[in-house]
Amino acid sequence: MGGTEGSSRVQWFKTNSSTLNGENELEAMSTSKVAKAFRIPLGAVGCYIVAKYTPMTPNGESGESVYVITERVVETLPPSLNFLSITGDYSEGGILTASYGYIGGQEGKSIYNWYLHEVENDMGTLIHEVSGLLQYRVTKDAIGKFISFQCIPVRDDGIVGEPRTCLGQERIRPGSPRLLALQIVGDAVEGTILSVEKNYWGGEEGDSVFRWFQTSSDGSQCEIRGASGSSYMPTVDDIGFFISVSCEPVRNDWARGPIVLSEQIGPIVAGPPTCQSLEFLGSIMEGQRLSFIASYIGGERGDCLHEWFRLKANGIKEKLSSDEFIDLTLDDVGRSIELVYTPIRKDGIKGNSRSIISDEISPADPVGLALVIPDCHQNQEIVPQKTYFGGQEGVGKYTWHRTKTKPNGLVLTDISSSSEDVVMCGQTL
Repeated sequence: MGGTEGSSRVQWFKTNSSTLNGENELEAMSTSKVAKAFRIPLGAVGCYIVAKYTPMTPNGESGESVYVITERVVETLPPSLNFLSITGDYSEGGILTASYGYIGGQEGKSIYNWYLHEVENDMGTLIHEVSGLLQYRVTKDAIGKFISFQCIPVRDDGIVGEPRTCLGQERIRPGSPRLLALQIVGDAVEGTILSVEKNYWGGEEGDSVFRWFQTSSDGSQCEIRGASGSSYMPTVDDIGFFISVSCEPVRNDWARGPIVLSEQIGPIVAGPPTCQSLEFLGSIMEGQRLSFIASYIGGERGDCLHEWFRLKANGIKEKLSSDEFIDLTLDDVGRSIELVYTPIRKDGIKGNSRSIISDEISPADPVGLALVIPDCHQNQEIVPQKTYFGGQEGVGKYTWHRTKTKPNGLVLTDISSSSEDVVMCGQTL
């Protein structure tokens, strides 16, 4: 009262006493302001609130201040959250940060949990590794999923409020493909396997691209043709050179990352002379020629040894030849052939011998190669002279014919029907 009110002012205080005993016993919580509304701070819990009102006229004249005190002390609200959010990078390797506003007394140890969701409205799977943390570094297993953060407010006296959950705005994206490490593992020796050891990052790896390089001592470099896998076996052409590999990381959706080149390994030295593979070439049959194919590594090839043996039933080996091949004969039928190959480098260094044993040599189909009848005389026995081929000869059969005219060679193949004067006169064994 007192005419028209001007910009009257209000100041807020707190006190532990329920009665007013002067402003000296009051603790100011604000300055004197025109605004009448006041948000009670946490520090006023357990205290009485005092408002000091100073009336003002429009011309600035102030009246006598009056005080009013609350009937009860300020009580805490139940613990709750007034906002909850997730901010950050929604991609593999990114950092997501949860923020929230707590009200309801002095905050205690509120509970934080992060969840992964296949779809937006499922229950989600708890991420144990980041429970109790406000930040989450996105891992590979979160790619393609939704992220949520749940906060359960807890007051310092142990009172628990209602949980609140915030769901991320988008699915987690894979990171850009890249290599964190790349190196060659293995010995710089001809004939040994060199393998790539790498640390890929950026979603699910697809078909990353490898290229192997040969570098000379003067620094000139060239790509090794045909070497495009994650491993490489140095050949004789690599001896004296350094080897390196490059890798272009490729994600399973064909996204590509920057190419990385490994450190060089080498120089490559010659390996011990070695026969990597050995196999027969030819038919395992009497009358056939048997040779071999050998795969050699270990520097420049010298005069390698190859020895042929016939294996007898009593276990004795009979050396047959040191040639590049052997011709199988009747003596080999029913027995096996062994080839012993000894790799020798050009400098004379010998490697370990390697051998292979054939199956039993099978006989050829029986064939009469030649048949000759000697001069014939009355009352004298005729014994034909023959040449047989085809395994061990059994009991053959002779068919005798008589003719007045001597047939030529072509007729002999079917002599019984070649002429009317040809008469079969007997059969003998």
